[in-house]
Amino acid sequence: MAGESEKYDRILKILRKSRPDLGETDDIEEKVINRIILATRKVKPSFNILEFLFGWVYIGWVRTGLVAVSVLLLAAFGYEQAMILKRINNLNARTGFSESQIISGVSGEINDKLLFYRITEGKQSDKPIKISNRQLKKLIESINELQIKYNDLIRIIEENPELKKYIDEKITENDRKKLKL
Repeated sequence: MAGESEKYDRILKILRKSRPDLGETDDIEEKVINRIILATRKVKPSFNILEFLFGWVYIGWVRTGLVAVSVLLLAAFGYEQAMILKRINNLNARTGFSESQIISGVSGEINDKLLFYRITEGKQSDKPIKISNRQLKKLIESINELQIKYNDLIRIIEENPELKKYIDEKITENDRKKLKL
């Protein structure tokens, strides 16, 4: 064992005496310092919405759970909105009127009664009134035709000042006659 110790000591002495020649120590020192500086610099992360919203939670599984719950809530909200829109479209289709059959400008009472009759399918009174869909359609079409003709007549009256003056005079005369009765 003593021989091995001596061998070890001799090898150490030889290694200590044969140091490598480091002529450019300044370059090596500069490279080491630059690597240390680069390692200590933190790379600035880009903006992350999840980090912004849930960055205050430092426990990983809690943060993941919060993200999952928020995604589920958004999905539930989207589903709810889709169902509401679907039900609104179903209600619109239930009335049985197409856009061409909607009565514009007709007195509210007639329109309300027709709509009520159509929705309840004639079951609003004790004695059911039988009106076919064809008859109801014909009635609505005739009301729409009358409304168009009435609008044309009003437009013609508005465009002609003499005609408008004449009609206003006749209306006031009729009102006076009604008052005398």
